[in-house]
Amino acid sequence: MEMGSYESDQVYENVDIKQPPSRRAGAQHGESATPVDSSDRPAASCGWAVWLLIALSCLLLAAIIALGVLFYNLQAKNLELQSQYSELDRNYTDISATVSDFQTKNLELQSRYSELERNYTDISARVCEACPQNWELFNGKCYYFSTDRMNWHSSRDNCTSLGGHLVIIESDGEQMTDHRHRHSSTDRGLFSVQRFLSGKVTHEAKTSNEEEQSYWIGLTDAVTEGTWLWVDGTPLIGNVKAKFWATRTDGKSNEPDDYKGDDPAGEDCAQLVTNSNFNETWFDTSCTKQNKRICETKAVIA
Repeated sequence: MEMGSYESDQVYENVDIKQPPSRRAGAQHGESATPVDSSDRPAASCGWAVWLLIALSCLLLAAIIALGVLFYNLQAKNLELQSQYSELDRNYTDISATVSDFQTKNLELQSRYSELERNYTDISARVCEACPQNWELFNGKCYYFSTDRMNWHSSRDNCTSLGGHLVIIESDGEQMTDHRHRHSSTDRGLFSVQRFLSGKVTHEAKTSNEEEQSYWIGLTDAVTEGTWLWVDGTPLIGNVKAKFWATRTDGKSNEPDDYKGDDPAGEDCAQLVTNSNFNETWFDTSCTKQNKRICETKAVIA
């Protein structure tokens, strides 16, 4: 029994029980192991959290400042835009008022234009109606150049039936009462009418291919030989007589000559014929001759 107990004790002595290195080292050096204080770990974690929170706060503050600056700039820009809008609105109001004023003036001008157009139409109609049909307007009077032929008395009566008379070249504005006024406006009017009548007669002669056209005028000395009277009883002025009677180039006496070779009664009526010199277009001839006629009447302008 003692041998068995001795062997078991020897076995346990040979078994090397493994211990932790630290404990073994301490044990080997005769030192005891110091326990680890677990309270240091939470303190380190809280420090990092504080620094992170401070950093986030700084970032947040910077963001707030940036947003504030941006908001201030946007607000200033908004105020500037509002000011510009107000100015544009005022300008638009002014432009609208100007456009409205222009439109009003345009309507007034259109109204005046329409009125002027109506007046022009009325005046044109009056001018066109100032003379009867187939009559020509000149210096406020109407003249009719016939195409058919009659003797002087029939021509006189025909003009009267048409509302006029055989043309009188020195009545009203054409009349000259004194030979000393030969350069007056009346004298110029007389020449103007004479030129118009002579030019018209010459033109008609060229148009009809006739060498000569003869037209009765309202002048006769049938009552008293040598005393020429217009159809309204006005005597022919001596100065006019010297102007428009033709001058003979064949050696015979000048017009009027009361030639009786064709009519024993002589030549008691005046005719206007074509001539290169419009101042010498009057000839006396027999009142029974068949001539065209020139009628005259006042123009009707309301």
